[in-house]
Order: sequence, then C-alpha cells, then structure tokens
Amino acid sequence: MRMLANNILVDPEGWPTQKLGSIILPDNQESKERFARGVVTEVGPGLWLHNGDRPPIEVSVGDHVLYFKASAAKIVVQGKEMDIVQEREILAILDEGDFGTHDKGDSDAAD
Repeated sequence: MRMLANNILVDPEGWPTQKLGSIILPDNQESKERFARGVVTEVGPGLWLHNGDRPPIEVSVGDHVLYFKASAAKIVVQGKEMDIVQEREILAILDEGDFGTHDKGDSDAAD
C-alpha cells in the first residue's frame, strides 16, 4: 500500500500505565478518548501547492506520533487494524520516554 498526498499510515499503540517509582498514576481517560499514539509505517509524498512546490512531510517512517483519534480512518491491513491520518492531524512526534514510548532498558516497564 502506498499513501498518497499528505496521508500517513499509523500503527496504533496502546496507552501504557504511567508509573512513578512504585506509584501508579491515574489514567487520564479524557486524553485517551481524544488522542491516539502510534508508529508511522507509511508516508505519502505530500501535497502539491498552487505554485508547483511540494513541501516534504514532517514525519518519517518509524516516528512515534500523537494524533487526533477522531480524525483517523480505521482500516485493516494484513489482519491488523491501522489508522490513516492527514499530516495536519498529527500533533507531535514523541521523543523517547514520552507516554512510555519505546522505553528501552527501563526496569520498571515490565512491572
């Protein structure tokens, strides 16, 4: 599958339980209902502007992103539910450790 224009295919990730040492922080259910996070798996080439330019998409394959859940088009790709979102619906590229994103070597992550 190839994305067109400014469409981005995202593999959604669940929300981790937030922990501070041995204290489990309460879930923010409102945020989980409004926003989703996931890994970018495919990126379109971008939109053509009226002047003939095509600015590059700001996210790349492999980026962990935060996006508006309601704007995502749900599809199934090879038996796995995925989201297609437009670039403008992506709010942020998450850094390592944001919302439990790819915490490698974190001894508390498995607890």
